[in-house]
Amino acid sequence: MKVELNITGTAQACNEWTFATATANGKEFRIMLVRFEEPSNYGIRQGRISKLWMSNVEDGEFINYDRGWDMRPATTEAKAVLAAIIKKFN
Repeated sequence: MKVELNITGTAQACNEWTFATATANGKEFRIMLVRFEEPSNYGIRQGRISKLWMSNVEDGEFINYDRGWDMRPATTEAKAVLAAIIKKFN
């Protein structure tokens, strides 16, 4: 499945956040994530992503990772978007 991932900006709060959108199978997702400088035990798959929030615009599917999974992706499209995010940022 082809996933189109677009970075829309960054912002500095307590951490540096990256904002993005993604499209998979015509479904649009909004994404916010925080990355460590180096891989960490707290990151997704012991990688650099320490926080990830992702929401599907159409049906409200919600994914959340904050140094551990609160809500995992459930649909094929959300899993494909997560794989693209990990490939690009982790």
